[in-house]
Amino acid sequence: MVAPLPPRRPADLAPPAAPEPQKPAENGADKPAAGSACIARFEERGGVSLPIAAENTSGECGIEDPVSFRTVTMPDGSKVEFDSAITVRCAFALDIVDWVRDDLSPAAAAANSKLSRLVGVGGHACRPRNGAAGAPISEHASGNAMDLSGLVLQDNRSVMFNNNRDDGTSALREHVQKSACARFTTVLGPGSDSSHKDHLHLDMRRRKGNFKICQWATE
Repeated sequence: MVAPLPPRRPADLAPPAAPEPQKPAENGADKPAAGSACIARFEERGGVSLPIAAENTSGECGIEDPVSFRTVTMPDGSKVEFDSAITVRCAFALDIVDWVRDDLSPAAAAANSKLSRLVGVGGHACRPRNGAAGAPISEHASGNAMDLSGLVLQDNRSVMFNNNRDDGTSALREHVQKSACARFTTVLGPGSDSSHKDHLHLDMRRRKGNFKICQWATE
């Protein structure tokens, strides 16, 4: 006996709709959550983001989650400018912004002034340590380091880190040294070696046992 055929589909019953293609995420939401959260935190803390150059995001020395900036907005709305824009990884950018706002600004206030500019600033650079051929890759290559020569206060006083004279800024330099060594895992400055005789190198390199290096003679 032949089984009966199923009843015909009613003519007015539309076939099931195909699933709609997903729309691409907007406003950078397709970035990793950690990156989006970091950048949001960076801007919330006063960092002013700039466009990222393509060479900073790819290749052998590409930066993970990069941020480019040269301005930090302080809690009172004033601006601290860098003499050149730097590009670093976002987590390190947060360390820099927090250092400027929470450590350098109070140091300037203790010297009866306000922080105006950071000078001799450097960030991402695809090179070995100290530019020496055959040396291990620098933390600058991954956007995890910053160079800095000095500060300028709003009363036009310059606080240069290669200065060991008692010109009225020695207490401020000592304040900067203590705060830098507390916040960063590497601090190399005048007195450490010939490559850092006129500026600071700051980075957040991870070492076994959370070991830190702080080598900067302020006197």
